[in-house]
Amino acid sequence: MDVPPPAVAPRSRRPWWIAAAAVVVLAVAVGLVLATRSHPAAHRHPRALPPAPPTSAPAPATSPAPPPPPRPPHQHVRPAAPVRFAVYGPAFRIRAHVCGMAAVFPLDPPGEQHHTVCWVDHGFGVAPGSDTATTYVLGHAWAEDSQEVLNKLSSRAMKQVLHEVAQHQVRMVDSVPTRPITNLDGYHLVLHTPAGTLRYVVRSAWAAPKAVAGYVHSVMNQKVPHRLVLITCGERNGTDYDYNIVVNAFLVSSVASRA
Repeated sequence: MDVPPPAVAPRSRRPWWIAAAAVVVLAVAVGLVLATRSHPAAHRHPRALPPAPPTSAPAPATSPAPPPPPRPPHQHVRPAAPVRFAVYGPAFRIRAHVCGMAAVFPLDPPGEQHHTVCWVDHGFGVAPGSDTATTYVLGHAWAEDSQEVLNKLSSRAMKQVLHEVAQHQVRMVDSVPTRPITNLDGYHLVLHTPAGTLRYVVRSAWAAPKAVAGYVHSVMNQKVPHRLVLITCGERNGTDYDYNIVVNAFLVSSVASRA
């Protein structure tokens, strides 16, 4: 999965696995395995404007410039376990509950799969907050079940990926061949915790073959600040693909809970 994540692993009914990030030194002895379903510019002085030609007509009144839009609030939100998740943009909206999962590789988000995603609550990444590093969230996408929680996101991403495969378009990320995904740029990801609400915006995403996704060092780097990495598998129109989809989103707003 991406700049930092492991891929989504399948349920017991379908084995999930992910490539071990052997070159990444982590707390895990042999390395991390991403799981997934099998299937200064020079200062210039401004030049003075030429004098206006004399005129007897009064200058037309101009309306004042509109005030700048308010900046998004950035209040201190202490790290805490997320309880609700949302991702939304022009094409779809997803809401889900959040469960916790240990960094047991290959990663396989447990529990109910239609309305639940999971965050790695220890051993890999950190609890989300306004001043923390990378948080990893995983959810299932699976062709055999149209109700899987991240199917809408996966299907949109794979539409672009399949076009790039046909056009032989490849982008190298940390020496790993990937398929860039831009149709999720600008989408919002939201985590609600008992401490407050954290809002992230997607800045980059890509898909990589499951066997090599774990070798993308930037995905496995847990120290990238203010980042949320969302990971799932490739699915579209009832077909599963051998890709992990990794989404990198960065914090743009943090609002503390009143409690």
